[in-house]
Amino acid sequence: MHRKPFQKFVGVDLGGGKGKKTALALLRVIGDEVAVAGLAPRAGDPPLYDASLIDAIRSAGDDVLVAIDAPLTLPPCLRCQVPVCPGQENCVDPAVVAMHGLTGPAHDSTRDQRRGKPPVTPYTQRATEVYLDRVRGIQSRETLGQGMGPLTARAIHLLRALADRFRLNENVIEVYPKATLKLLGLCRDNEYKKRMEMRLQILSRLPALTFAPGVWREECVQSDHLFDAVICAYTGFLWSRDAWQVPVEANSPVVDGWIWVPPAPPVAEVVDAEIEPKKRRSLP
Repeated sequence: MHRKPFQKFVGVDLGGGKGKKTALALLRVIGDEVAVAGLAPRAGDPPLYDASLIDAIRSAGDDVLVAIDAPLTLPPCLRCQVPVCPGQENCVDPAVVAMHGLTGPAHDSTRDQRRGKPPVTPYTQRATEVYLDRVRGIQSRETLGQGMGPLTARAIHLLRALADRFRLNENVIEVYPKATLKLLGLCRDNEYKKRMEMRLQILSRLPALTFAPGVWREECVQSDHLFDAVICAYTGFLWSRDAWQVPVEANSPVVDGWIWVPPAPPVAEVVDAEIEPKKRRSLP
């Protein structure tokens, strides 16, 4: 994929269109770091409904990457143009084929499988969610899983409303803050959403992250939505700086949608990490 350098990163923790939980964070590049330069809504500001959210993103100007915590594409079955479904076992859609490849061969070792429970549901899931679950150990929300329909609809509407300036996986990407934090080794679950002191600690440990004048760590952690917006933008910064790519083992076309998370370390690093503690224990 073509990557260009970005000077600004907008993170959006998207909530329902009629709710008050949407938050936005703006990070600016300063040397080799990024600084949190803006948050919305701040205390006393109105909620970010569609019009104000779109205006806030557009006002960030040029050279900006937008990172959104919500599905930006639909599952393969909902994009399919085949008039009569041939069934999953006969489907040749590359995304569906990739999803079944990620679940492994079918066998009758579990009660669910004996009862015919499908390993994937391509009308609610995408390959990216199956990959995160089966390969990276991250259980993400399904694109059209329980309660996700309205959020997915809003995210896709938002992408279309910005389509004159923003293109998926060029200057707007889909991210997942929980996965970013877990794969960076900063937390193991959603506990940070309940504990302000944990959010504050995480911000202090993020490499290359600073705060511009007028913005403080304490303000970023007052709301878990503002915090997630900062992590969304920070994920976009890492995506751009380190040129993340879709892993080969996913075997999935990026046009079908991809949740960008920190890549898995090379095999050699994993082996070294497992061997090193044994070496230390063997020293006199």
